[in-house]
Amino acid sequence: MFFGVPVATEGHPDKMCPVRNHHRMPLGWESVKNYREVKKTVKEKIAKVIRVITVPPLLILIMLSILFYSFGEVFATAGEFVMAVVFLSFVPACAYPLARIRQGTCENSREGQRNMAFILNFGGYLLALIIGKSIGCSEMLMCILVSFFLAVMVLTFINKVCEIRASGHACSCTLPYLLLSYWFSGATAVICIIFYGIEFWASVELKRHTVSEFIAGSITAFAAFGISALYFGFY
Repeated sequence: MFFGVPVATEGHPDKMCPVRNHHRMPLGWESVKNYREVKKTVKEKIAKVIRVITVPPLLILIMLSILFYSFGEVFATAGEFVMAVVFLSFVPACAYPLARIRQGTCENSREGQRNMAFILNFGGYLLALIIGKSIGCSEMLMCILVSFFLAVMVLTFINKVCEIRASGHACSCTLPYLLLSYWFSGATAVICIIFYGIEFWASVELKRHTVSEFIAGSITAFAAFGISALYFGFY
């Protein structure tokens, strides 16, 4: 000690400088910090995988395939099935590559993808409804076509006119779960609820949507199907 100032002394490094000892990081803190970072990274990767395998066009394709395999021509002829796949699944799926092409513009990439999805969904669902009505599709398939068209109409109104954020992703994913649960019920409904919950978590975890946005989109899906089911007598 020299005029009250600690000086280096022989012995352990910590004893030579109390100030350095004071700022030493608590034992094990680095390990805890690394563990939290790794855990966060793993959760994000899992959430991203879930988002990829539950994109609406893929879920719609799976739903249509299950219904066609299970009900056959009571649901749709082969030609009607292909038509539904093209306009409900393939056309909306084109939003992803088209949005990537437009990333070079001044428009925000996420917002651009969202706008592209609304445009292609609206166009695809409208054409499916017009063609379905023209060729006389079954009431079962028409109920689905009307449900998707009503959903995109309501979503467009809510998001663009009312400026209330409702997730189109949540709506387009909820409808397949809802439709499969309605026509199969039982274990299928339980599986759909589980998948819905997992997708809900993934979207919120990645901050793609807030809880309110996801729920608003889901409510839109329920409302669209409810109106369609009442119109066609499925209740």
